[in-house]
Amino acid sequence: MEFLTFSSELLIIFIHYVLGFLLINHLLTPPRLKPSFLSKVVKSLNINWADSQPLIRILGFLGLAVIANGTLHLIHLLMWKYPLNKALGESQVIIALIFFFSIGGLIQIINSYRVKKPLIDSLTTDETEDKISPSHSTLDKLRSNFNNLFKVDATFPFKLDFQQPIEEVLKLTKFSIDKAADAILWVGEDGEILYVNDAACRSLGYAPEELLSLTIHDINPDFPASSWSLHWKILRRCGSLNIEARHCTKHNRIFPVEIMINHLNFNGREYQCAFARDISDRKQIERKLRERQGEYRSLVANIPGAVYRGVLEEDRMMVFLSQGIEVITGYPATEFIQNRVRSFNSIIHPDDLAKVKRKIRVSFESRQPYILEYRLIRIDGSIRWVYEKGQVIFTEEDSICWLNGAIFDITEKRQASEALKASEERLKLALAGTDQGLWDWNLVTGEVYFSPQWSSMLGYEANKIHGKARSWLKLVHPEDRDQVVEVLKQHLEGKTPFCQIEHRMLSRSGEWKWILNQGKVVVRDEQQQPLRMTGTVKDIGDRRKAEEALRQSEARERAKAQQLELTLMELGQAQAQLIQTEKLSSLGQLVAGIAHEINNPITFIYGNINYASQYIQDLLQLIALYEQHYPQPHGEIKQHRETIELDFILDDLPKILSSMEVGANRIREIVLSLRNFSRLDEADMKPVNIHDGLENTLLILQHRLRPQANNPRDKRNPPIEIIKEYGNLPKTECYPGQLNQVFMNLLNNAIDAVLEGESKFLHPLPHHNSPAPGWQISATSPTIRIRTELNEANRVVIRITDNGNGMTERVKHRLFEPFFTTKPVGKGTGLGLAISYQIIAKHHGKLFCFSEVGKGTEFVIELPLKQEFRRNSNLLLEVHSSTA
Repeated sequence: MEFLTFSSELLIIFIHYVLGFLLINHLLTPPRLKPSFLSKVVKSLNINWADSQPLIRILGFLGLAVIANGTLHLIHLLMWKYPLNKALGESQVIIALIFFFSIGGLIQIINSYRVKKPLIDSLTTDETEDKISPSHSTLDKLRSNFNNLFKVDATFPFKLDFQQPIEEVLKLTKFSIDKAADAILWVGEDGEILYVNDAACRSLGYAPEELLSLTIHDINPDFPASSWSLHWKILRRCGSLNIEARHCTKHNRIFPVEIMINHLNFNGREYQCAFARDISDRKQIERKLRERQGEYRSLVANIPGAVYRGVLEEDRMMVFLSQGIEVITGYPATEFIQNRVRSFNSIIHPDDLAKVKRKIRVSFESRQPYILEYRLIRIDGSIRWVYEKGQVIFTEEDSICWLNGAIFDITEKRQASEALKASEERLKLALAGTDQGLWDWNLVTGEVYFSPQWSSMLGYEANKIHGKARSWLKLVHPEDRDQVVEVLKQHLEGKTPFCQIEHRMLSRSGEWKWILNQGKVVVRDEQQQPLRMTGTVKDIGDRRKAEEALRQSEARERAKAQQLELTLMELGQAQAQLIQTEKLSSLGQLVAGIAHEINNPITFIYGNINYASQYIQDLLQLIALYEQHYPQPHGEIKQHRETIELDFILDDLPKILSSMEVGANRIREIVLSLRNFSRLDEADMKPVNIHDGLENTLLILQHRLRPQANNPRDKRNPPIEIIKEYGNLPKTECYPGQLNQVFMNLLNNAIDAVLEGESKFLHPLPHHNSPAPGWQISATSPTIRIRTELNEANRVVIRITDNGNGMTERVKHRLFEPFFTTKPVGKGTGLGLAISYQIIAKHHGKLFCFSEVGKGTEFVIELPLKQEFRRNSNLLLEVHSSTA
């Protein structure tokens, strides 16, 4: 589409110039000196040269207008890619003046040659009619012949009429201005809008009468009233301006415009005539062009080298050269542009210059890209090796256009290549005196070089080994082949720094030999694709045998160490259980003694509270009788009554006695719970109510479950909700004291879990019907649930569940190990769960733990209803974890 538009512009320019010069020819040269198409037209119309002067002059001025219009198209074409607003504006002003001059000339000619109506009315004699008739005859004949010549018929919109009044011409001119494609405005000295055409109304969204009631400041935010006088002075001095501004529509939409303004004087008054054109599309194109140019600049700037465009000349003049050349040579790129300071050929090493020129010449002749490696002399005199790839660009007419290419610094690559060659030579010399073999793999051709040491290591003759990678791979043990291929693949893809693998290879004798194969890619191309790989092999058969013997020895010693560790662990468990048993025994005796000592005085206190309460009630009744019969006591009595606040005492004393009774009763219950918990008199196994043990344990832990009851100011630890879901359980045979200790340990751990942090109470509460997933229920506060039931196997199941933070898999696997704890130093011994597990195992039961991070924890106890004395103290640890 862009090519069609460009070609159309060329065709329009050609037609304008040919037609314009053809028309203007007779304005400057009479037909007698230079016959032309126009003279033939005049002759064919049978018109004398004198009578055709108006036509000649009119067509001459039309020629000027046509040439001016063609020039405008030419300017637009020249500025197709790079619009220069200032130059375009000045050119449009000049062309507009030519148009005005041409139109003025046309009006003057038509006005001077037409027959004026007053003159016709004043002429009445036959002589006058004779004088006038030839003119009418001539014009009628001219019109008739002209229309016949150009086949003008009734469908043609215009016909030549040389008697058309000047008013009609002006009407046509006004009509043309009103219907012009660009917005036209006439503005007065105070900024008032005096005239607008239809295009201005359409672009601004106003009706004509609305625009005529506004000022230029209302529609052009770039021309405020404060700066209008300065603008007027500048335009008066310059005569015309071409600017870019913004227009504001009726609906406050701002859009860019290009305005050509002319300053005019008419009848002693100054005006500004503005031609405005919406340039939103052009601005968008310019913005996209700037973005694209920015992308190109960014792209070129990020290329690790220099990009150039030059001319195919002797000195190789550069038209464009990116800033990357300064990194390579130290010279700024601007010094090479147009050879301002130096030519690019001047910094090419003299020994390489002829080669560079020859290569470019061959590329030009073959029309193929060229690739070069040569040296450049930097600004500091040092030498840099560069890699250049370029191509000669030809036009459609097959002429040379540009020399485009890119240059990259490969000095380090060249140095590395030379260093590699030297290293290879040294390596060959070093390997010649060792027992290691060398191989060199050309990854492009697949050929592999094997050194004599490599061949002799496997018992092959050097000339019997096929130098191909596939042949080598066939010698690798089938069980090792996939691993070898995978290790090589990882290294070739650049995922490992080097390749190292131990594998077996088939020797000539048929024996599988263990070898150590080491290698590394030493050459890669520009795309980092491997080209060459080198490595060594070493016979490690003796070392593998020694390692195998060492592994067997280590396995034996490791088994002994594991057995010793297991023995120590069992010993530790036994010791811990013994310590805990002694501790419980001592604690039970202490608790029993304390309970007995406290029980006697508290019984005395509790028994006397009822009597004291009765006595006080009698005294209160006596005081009430005194007040009833002696309402006006003695003044001293009255004063003493107020001093001791008798009314308050009468109200508060019964409450004090009631509180004392509740406290004494509470102490009795605690003493009873301590005695039940210690169960010194129940050391043997006996049927008990499991729920009684749970209730006694909860009573002892009441201070932790309701911390605010003891200390109302304790806002840090909120109360813990206990949900009891007790099933209908028969009495269970057990050691009550030991089972209570298990309950104490599990409930203490649950309390610690839910009190770790208030923000951790928002995950669901675990829920288990069976050891399977799906054990969470909603709970948003610190909560512990105790649930008991009888399962299908007729075993008692006790579930203690919390909505704490849960445990990780690592913690769960070590949960029942002695001395393992997650609590801070000094806050836990790590023996509670280990001892609990041993107690449950002693009861032929099972202790499970279900936990997940962020979803709480559940401990499940399974106990048989009756103990069949089948002792199996070596129960395996069973810790199950569920997944949500």
